[in-house]
Amino acid sequence: MTSTRKQRILAAVVELYNETGEPVGSKRLMEVLPDDVSSATIRNEMAQLAEAGYLEQPHTSAGRIPSPQGYRYYIDHLLPQRELLPEERVRLEQQLRDRAREPERLLENAGKLLAELTACAALCVPAAGVEVRIKRVEIAPLSRTMAMLALQASNGAVKSRVVRCECELSPAVLDVFTNIVREHMLGRRLDAFTQAGVQSLVAMAGVHLLAVAPLLICTAELADEVATREVVVGQHHLPPQLNVQQITQHAAQLSPAKVTVLLGGEGLLQPGTTMLVSPYAIGGDVGGVLGVVGTQRMDYAKIIPGLQFIAALLGDMLTGGLDE
Repeated sequence: MTSTRKQRILAAVVELYNETGEPVGSKRLMEVLPDDVSSATIRNEMAQLAEAGYLEQPHTSAGRIPSPQGYRYYIDHLLPQRELLPEERVRLEQQLRDRAREPERLLENAGKLLAELTACAALCVPAAGVEVRIKRVEIAPLSRTMAMLALQASNGAVKSRVVRCECELSPAVLDVFTNIVREHMLGRRLDAFTQAGVQSLVAMAGVHLLAVAPLLICTAELADEVATREVVVGQHHLPPQLNVQQITQHAAQLSPAKVTVLLGGEGLLQPGTTMLVSPYAIGGDVGGVLGVVGTQRMDYAKIIPGLQFIAALLGDMLTGGLDE
């Protein structure tokens, strides 16, 4: 598309249609275009855009709406580059940090914040092909026979649980548990701990077997619980032709280096839908993707910078993990 005027018309049609949901006519375009162009000229340009596949005419007497090809051209070439205002960044960061008091719900809370910001379904999916491993295990005694266990995975997921033991959790017991975890569990895949494998770890506790066994069993159970941490919130915003399984499977295959916009007909998406995903990193490694799913009538210029910022903030907070 070489004509600057055609590009301006296409951009205006996309933005007006996204705002109103109504086909856009030449008279409405005359009101918003910066050029002093007649209605006849605009109609001629729109007809050429339709012939080239960028616009569609839903009814004979109606105006035009963007086609999937028109949306793709707009996103790739015409989308305004908008940055979040400093006050917007401060507000979003504060909102997410206010919700981060429970580390195991950080992924869910990031999704909730994104869903609120965009009025779309939000998802957080670990990257496919990335082996998720145990990154850290912490134990905090609560009493002589109770302790809080917390496990952090390499994908940023955190899970915690209170464990009750029949025996006293003496310093010697805690040392034995910590050594077994450090030597035989840290860095292992989350799905590596079979029942027989856990029993062999318990046997390593020697004279402290009865006290250490509940702790090791709980650690293995926490690893199993965070093995898959797909999060989807705001599902009522999903277009009716999509379901959660479809979008999480599709998003799990993506490990983009930047925001990726997928339109209906691309991949598993149905016509009329859009998925935007942004990667988040944990300690320099790919953690997964944060994204939104909705109809093609999105305010892309507003949603993309918000998505990028929340994904980067999520990665920073997950990298901090249990240190916070």
